[in-house]
Amino acid sequence: MANFYAPNDNDEAGEEFRQSLDADKPMTDISTPVKRAHHVLRSVALCNSTRMVEREVLKEAIMDNHKRFIGCLMLPVTMSFFVFFALSSINHEDVPFKHIMEFPVRDTLNPLLDEDTGPADTTMLDGLNTISEVWDYLQQNFVPFFVRETDIYGQPLPKGTGKVLEYNQLLGDIKMTLVRGPQKPCDDPLMEHVTCFPQTTLNTEQFGGNISEILTDDRNASFYYGDNHSILQCADEGFINCGTMERYCFSGGCPMNETVPLPDRTLKIDIWNLDRRLEPLRSELSAKMPIGQSAVSLLTQGPKNFEFRLRVNDSAQMTMERLAYLKNRGWIDESTLRLTVDVTLYNYQLKMPRLCNVAFTFYFSRGGGVFTSQRIEVSALKSFDDKSVIAVDLLFIISAAISLLYMMREFLKDMKTGRLLGHFTVSNCVNWFSCAFAAAHIGGLAVRFVLQKTVMASLENYIRIGDAFAADAVTSSSSNVNMVSSYFVIFQTVSYILFMFRCFLSLRYQPRMAMITSTLSATTTDLFHFMLVMLPTWFGFAGAGSLIFGRRMVQFSNLSSAFCFCLQIMFEGEYDWATISSEDFSFALVWMWLYMVLMVLIMLNISLAIIMDIYAQVRTQTGETMTLWAQIAYLTSRAIHFKNWVPDMELWERVAEMPQVIVIDELREAFPLMPQPQVDFLVAGATNAVRVIQREGIDATYTVQMIAAINISLEEISQDLLKLKRRGWMGTGLEVANDADRNFVKEILSGVSMQTHWLTLSQQHLARLHQKLAAIRQETPSEWKVVKKVQMTPTPVARGND
Repeated sequence: MANFYAPNDNDEAGEEFRQSLDADKPMTDISTPVKRAHHVLRSVALCNSTRMVEREVLKEAIMDNHKRFIGCLMLPVTMSFFVFFALSSINHEDVPFKHIMEFPVRDTLNPLLDEDTGPADTTMLDGLNTISEVWDYLQQNFVPFFVRETDIYGQPLPKGTGKVLEYNQLLGDIKMTLVRGPQKPCDDPLMEHVTCFPQTTLNTEQFGGNISEILTDDRNASFYYGDNHSILQCADEGFINCGTMERYCFSGGCPMNETVPLPDRTLKIDIWNLDRRLEPLRSELSAKMPIGQSAVSLLTQGPKNFEFRLRVNDSAQMTMERLAYLKNRGWIDESTLRLTVDVTLYNYQLKMPRLCNVAFTFYFSRGGGVFTSQRIEVSALKSFDDKSVIAVDLLFIISAAISLLYMMREFLKDMKTGRLLGHFTVSNCVNWFSCAFAAAHIGGLAVRFVLQKTVMASLENYIRIGDAFAADAVTSSSSNVNMVSSYFVIFQTVSYILFMFRCFLSLRYQPRMAMITSTLSATTTDLFHFMLVMLPTWFGFAGAGSLIFGRRMVQFSNLSSAFCFCLQIMFEGEYDWATISSEDFSFALVWMWLYMVLMVLIMLNISLAIIMDIYAQVRTQTGETMTLWAQIAYLTSRAIHFKNWVPDMELWERVAEMPQVIVIDELREAFPLMPQPQVDFLVAGATNAVRVIQREGIDATYTVQMIAAINISLEEISQDLLKLKRRGWMGTGLEVANDADRNFVKEILSGVSMQTHWLTLSQQHLARLHQKLAAIRQETPSEWKVVKKVQMTPTPVARGND
């Protein structure tokens, strides 16, 4: 039967069959369907054989194995690269200990609300609406939390200790910074009689009137200023802009005594020898808030704000008196743009020293009301608290170096072969970017290490001197660390996504996991066009929701927050219907029903259907591929038999010279030392590739064409056989003169018989399809009409000697 499976070595039928599948063109003759049928039948026969493989399929399996082998060797490196980066970032970001320090402060000053708590009140940062409520919050919650004179047992604390939550110590003063705007007649001619308070212009003029207006019998002038026991350093402390004299800012604008010598504040920083333990508003609305002073203006024009400090060395009673002085004199008035309260704590109980910067900002909107924001940042003063952190960083550097060497090897190889432009594929570009981000990550850790040493030096200086200047130096240096850390966190977040994408691309070298990456790749085009339909619908509902609900719901107050809230509704399916429908009930009902039907029920399910349909196709095309543990066993066998393992390129070159259909014994004769695991792997890969026809089947149009071609061919063969019969082809000495030729004719008849068998099966399959169509036609509406009935009658074929 060799002539049936392989009529020639060039396999023109198979090649034209592949081209015909790709070229969507009408057939003009019977030769192409005949060759297509020939190839399909041969492939089906070979996929059920355990002793024969097709040459071209075997060559493809060899090349595929060669590509996968290099990728599989790099897969552990890629995974370790991602794992060590994750461990390194988590160790250096110190997230668990940051949460341990931040959460008690947040929970005390601005408790989290749940469904049973109810709305925020004036004891919470989110519940403030008026200036008087801001003063009450500062006097009753904020300042008492940081200024305490007794411990948890009621015992007095040493003066200047400033213990917070028992284990944290107040570092320096509580600094209150006020930014003011001007008062002037409105620019609009129609509103000239009204006083306007612009929020885009800063005012540095002295304010607050005369202190004599708040003097009483028990709180006379000496109580406020001019005495050693006075609560103020001068009569107008906090109401004078310190301007370019930065030293005056530490005294609330009051001139300082220049004759008093200042302590030595020379910082001698040795970043290599500072490892000893120290002694014991919603963001989308921020752009609409009153402005503050920019960094450029601060450098060129000096501070344009008003500062007041609650000194750490003062008693709690004096601190509250100083705060009451600000309130009584109207420090916060209608011209106030924003108020920022800064506090710095340091803790040396959690394995290594850390600083906690607390900054609460109150925005006094010109639309009325008070908006607040909080920023609590914890910064560690050491980079390496354990040897395991150093080990993880070294392993990450090693994995990054291996990745870089591999990419350089691939680049040089492509450059030598003249395929330099072809080198920059999506996968290679992602790998190059990963190497660059790894280098940037290491550089960022080094920069932060130097800044942490600087903070340690300034903290040592504060412990030695202990004044406001040194405390501000610590706060300033720690702010630099926090600023670098905030940008570094964003960089690490992007790095996570990039390295995750690199892992996805690397998984394509494992056949079973490659189904996931292939599905994602195949769905890209369909999902892109689907998003072109979905996004306008999405934005339409977000815009309509912003117009309907935005004036009373913060979730719809602007387009970006409305878009995010619509996304939350679509994925979670949860929303506060009582709040949404409290006004404009009819509009809310129509909006919600349309959104749930179009976006949740239809659009979301369409996207899932696209992904699942593509996955089913990929799963069918892939077939029974090698699992992860099977591939590990294969790599182990390859390592055990590495001496006799035939190289892929040598194997490919020898297989290219073999016949179109290769018997396994021929492969063994060509490579006598080839180990059995390699033979089994090649045969399994080739067989799985050939079985794609069995798994996918053939398009119905191609099936009809092939059956018609087989039918016509069988009719021609039948006519030729009848002619031979009439001429006496089985007679001795006539057409067939010897037994060898007679056996050859029998082989031809056997082939005809097999083709007849396949034709009969095809006709049965078409008959079942006609029955299904007839059943569907009975259930379909009347507009479905039968155009023409097609009957397939089997063609009688001469068999044997008939």
